[in-house]
Amino acid sequence: MKWGNKHHYILHATGVAGILVLLILKVICNDRSVGSNEVPRQIEEAFIQYGRNATVKAEPAIEDTVRKMGKEANDVYLPVPEKSKNPEPYIPHTSPRIELNTADSAELVKLYGIGPYYASRILHYREKLGGFAIPEQLLEVPGIDRERLEGFYDNIFTDTSFIRKMDIKTSGEDQLAGHIYIGKYLARCIIRYRETAGTDSCTLEHLVRDKILSKEQARKIGWYLH
Repeated sequence: MKWGNKHHYILHATGVAGILVLLILKVICNDRSVGSNEVPRQIEEAFIQYGRNATVKAEPAIEDTVRKMGKEANDVYLPVPEKSKNPEPYIPHTSPRIELNTADSAELVKLYGIGPYYASRILHYREKLGGFAIPEQLLEVPGIDRERLEGFYDNIFTDTSFIRKMDIKTSGEDQLAGHIYIGKYLARCIIRYRETAGTDSCTLEHLVRDKILSKEQARKIGWYLH
């Protein structure tokens, strides 16, 4: 039933009950062969009038109920918050970079592709070198290839101030030989050259010029000299 037609269709329950009572009384009167229809007619008119009044009175009550229901619905309505006109800028998560010359095993294992085994190898090789000058020196660690290095290259860096250095003009043969880039043979050659050419002439430039060292050897050794 549409609310727009409520004036035509709404019937009060009491009015309906009155009509039913009217019908019952008419049946009773007929059964008793009442001679006059005056009493049933008066009763009928009274109930019809009562039904009309009840219907009219019922309409405001129903309207009040509908209005109350709408008010209660508004009371429980939860408004949707408006979107912020100035949203916070997205800040991507970045992992902290690891300095290779000060990192311990616990930090190294955080790198992609580096477990406890390779972390131990990196620390061992770092000790023999005296520190890393560039990240690419990790390729000299057994088992670490270019693909593995590229997996964490952006998360590492080197601070050359932590490199352990020596003086080629004053260091003894054993100290020179202990470095992985020099070894016993080159250490002996450097000492003999220094004794022959003089201490001041014992430089990387002269050692390359006189074919004691290659340019690549001089470049690597130069990272560990004063």
